[in-house]
Amino acid sequence: MKFGAKVADGVVVKNRQFFLQILGVSLEDIVVPKQVHSSKIVIAGQSEKSRGAKEPSSAIVGVDGLITTEPNVYLTVLTADCIPVLFYDPVGQIVGIAHAGWRGIIDQIIPKMLDKFKSLGSEPENLIVGIGPGICQKHFVVKKDVLKYFLPLYSSATLVRNKDGYVDLKKTIVLDLKKASVGKHNIEIAPYCTVCDNGAYPSYRKEGKGISQIMSVIGLRQ
Repeated sequence: MKFGAKVADGVVVKNRQFFLQILGVSLEDIVVPKQVHSSKIVIAGQSEKSRGAKEPSSAIVGVDGLITTEPNVYLTVLTADCIPVLFYDPVGQIVGIAHAGWRGIIDQIIPKMLDKFKSLGSEPENLIVGIGPGICQKHFVVKKDVLKYFLPLYSSATLVRNKDGYVDLKKTIVLDLKKASVGKHNIEIAPYCTVCDNGAYPSYRKEGKGISQIMSVIGLRQ
């Protein structure tokens, strides 16, 4: 389901309520960060519930990753080409979510998420990770100024052709996860591309500003 970029819009709030109702989640129980394509991660709890749910002014500003150990706190990110990444530790009962755009990936948001989980007592081998819909390699074309960051870190996920780079963002995430000892059988990757499957999914690159966004949600039920 799509959600408009302007959080204060009444239609968007109604759409969110409808979507969350299907999940059995209240709008007052979600946390919506103000994403800035960073690698900043915050541990959220009961006091953060409902932040950003209706008004952008109440969101946790400058954050692209959220983690919680508390039940009935539902973490969200909004994406429209960038990759939503959901983390669950069934042993430690910890969940997390990341908005992984190219800047966040280069800034190591995935390794930093895993380090945060470790600081809470989690073991990477126990993690189950879901990689959601996002732009595919064929459509994520970057120029030299961006390509120079990906080649040293993710050469196997980067194709160079006619001086342009084609980056597989989902593969970069998988590489980071495997490097940290997350088992390949614990990683699930959504096959959908926001450009190839545009219409079912929103794409900033294809549609431009003011488009809808995907809301991804994860939490622990009591």
